[in-house]
Amino acid sequence: MYSESNVIELKEQLVDDVKKEIVAFLNTDGGTIYVGVKDDGTVVPFISKKEKDYLDCKIANWISDAFFPIPSNLIKHYFNSDNVLVIEVMKGDERPYYLKEKGPKPSGVYKRVGSTIRMANDSEILLMLLDSKKYSFEEDISEEQELTFKYFDEICEDNNLPHDDRNMKSLRMINKNGLYTNLALLMSDQSPIVAKFAKYDSQLNFKVKKEYKGSLLKVMNNVLENAANYNDISAVIDGTSWQRKETISYPGASLRESILNAFCHSNYFIRSNIKIEFYDDKVKITNPGGIYQATLEQIFDGVQTYRNPGLVNILSKLHYIENFGTGIPRILEAYENSTKKVDFSVSDNFFIIKLPNLNYRDPINDPINDPTNDPTNIIKDDALNDIDLSILRTIKLNPGLNAKQISEKLHFQYSNITVDMVKNSLKRKLTKYVTFKGALKTGGYFVL
Repeated sequence: MYSESNVIELKEQLVDDVKKEIVAFLNTDGGTIYVGVKDDGTVVPFISKKEKDYLDCKIANWISDAFFPIPSNLIKHYFNSDNVLVIEVMKGDERPYYLKEKGPKPSGVYKRVGSTIRMANDSEILLMLLDSKKYSFEEDISEEQELTFKYFDEICEDNNLPHDDRNMKSLRMINKNGLYTNLALLMSDQSPIVAKFAKYDSQLNFKVKKEYKGSLLKVMNNVLENAANYNDISAVIDGTSWQRKETISYPGASLRESILNAFCHSNYFIRSNIKIEFYDDKVKITNPGGIYQATLEQIFDGVQTYRNPGLVNILSKLHYIENFGTGIPRILEAYENSTKKVDFSVSDNFFIIKLPNLNYRDPINDPINDPTNDPTNIIKDDALNDIDLSILRTIKLNPGLNAKQISEKLHFQYSNITVDMVKNSLKRKLTKYVTFKGALKTGGYFVL
């Protein structure tokens, strides 16, 4: 009945280490501690009233004296029907919570990681503090006030978006005191944002290694453009229907939406980089900052949360995004007909999306099909064009036609097709797929 998880902790006795567990749940997503249960789930009940009263009193004293801020309304404790002490802890709104005797430093601040706890580091403590105080990086005053907006102005001009001082105030780039905000810094030519772009070979050596700097819009456009260049399309031919089937490595809007998601939802207070890394079997997109005030499941359902509402507003006005919380659902939708699925990794400090490459074939477990042993008769032949495939389809449907008859059949589809074009295709490109049978004047072509 009892087993540990990311939200359940088992303790045999109410020892001082339980205080660390309570702090960890307060600072993470809440959870329940069962005291009187061994690690294997065996119940060691508290029977006597005296013992229960002692534990009740001990917990009450901890709540009032051991933690800060005082979590009076966040902790509930009672004995259940198994005579196990149940301590229910809710996530707190005034993080970081810490052991009063240690103070708000790593030795006093704990967080839950899976089914274990660890001390929070200084950066995590600072982020908890800023989050609880509702700090907004993009609304804070930029330390750099000598800003220029050459690239931003060009993009605004292209999209008919006004960008004078009045509208920059409306966009929250200039505050009520006439000072540039961090949102303006991100849009400016002096932006400190850096995006790292890489492509690796099968041995994880760099084939491409780039860094993009400047206005966030410029960096984002460079990344989108270069990523699109690596979204390869493979073409194979169905030997039954002689139709070309194309497969894009990263289908639908998945690649673009993943990149836009990284730029929209990064925590720019964290001094880290957005990374786009192409491997043979996937692309990995990493941005600083975990999910903002939501769970991954809620995001899957289209719930909208904005760490950077001003940035989202600008990108919406510039038609980069729809601003309807459809990004992640569209990524998932792009892969819904594939056995390969998108992988999401989330922590407090980073959000990682891994998109599988639909054109990647594991050379050991998933070898590329060849026409000699593939029962579906899939042929890889990039040299065949649309006219070649039309000739093959015509022969398949009408076996025994000669070159003149084939050209007549295709004339309604290709008005400029000639007998010589058909003969050239048959003799130079289609010899692996067709054969001529019969006399020279009365015979015709058949699909092999």
